[in-house]
Amino acid sequence: MVQNGLYVIKKEFIDIITSLGGIYDVNFGDKRPVFCCFKDNKINGLYWAIPTSDLSHRTDTQKQRYNECMSKPKNDLRWAYYHIANTDKKALYKISSCFPITDKYIDHEYVTNNVHVIMKRSDDIKALNLKLRKILSFENRKNNYFPQRITDIKNYLIKELNDEKETA
Repeated sequence: MVQNGLYVIKKEFIDIITSLGGIYDVNFGDKRPVFCCFKDNKINGLYWAIPTSDLSHRTDTQKQRYNECMSKPKNDLRWAYYHIANTDKKALYKISSCFPITDKYIDHEYVTNNVHVIMKRSDDIKALNLKLRKILSFENRKNNYFPQRITDIKNYLIKELNDEKETA
């Protein structure tokens, strides 16, 4: 995976999340792109992903909630839940729905005009990384706080990575 690239995950990964008791918004099934923010700095082969969504089909009530959260003070966890990036169209990044992932569960690159979409705006990258780190820091203190069960997914993937090393 390329840092700051967008990818489409395999349905098999969504099945893993739900088998661990987590919730994943499957309104778009396994077609929704995820933004792969960065490699984990401790676990080789583990990346952190953030689901993205087109903002145009969201209701005014949903948009109001996103804006309310993003306008909270930075010491309020809800401030880190969402980010709206301005690309060719406004895109919603659902940071509180983040999850760890490995190459094994990437189906393909998300492309536009046959080109892999990679975020290049440094302001958005910086904001996403800052908010993601806040969410993960909170998750480290309160395991499985978020509905997707971040800690359980991470433990599952770490075990899988370790098992692959042993059989290699």
